[in-house]
Amino acid sequence: MIKLILNLLEKIPYRTRFGLSISDELKVIYYWKFGQYKRPQRCLCGGIVITRTYINAGGEAGWEESCDDCQMLYDED
Repeated sequence: MIKLILNLLEKIPYRTRFGLSISDELKVIYYWKFGQYKRPQRCLCGGIVITRTYINAGGEAGWEESCDDCQMLYDED
């Protein structure tokens, strides 16, 4: 049911100044208020938020937190 609502909200032509839709804003609010404290961390769509690490060709390390279901990016370095 929540995926249907998020899909309908995605079709509304409203975007924030950062280019996020209403459904993306709800996902961000849910993650920072509730989802990050669940184990495993959860997205509003029901997917699991995974932290991925990587090393660039220059030897610099980085990471990103994103949902494995909807590919919503929450944080990165």
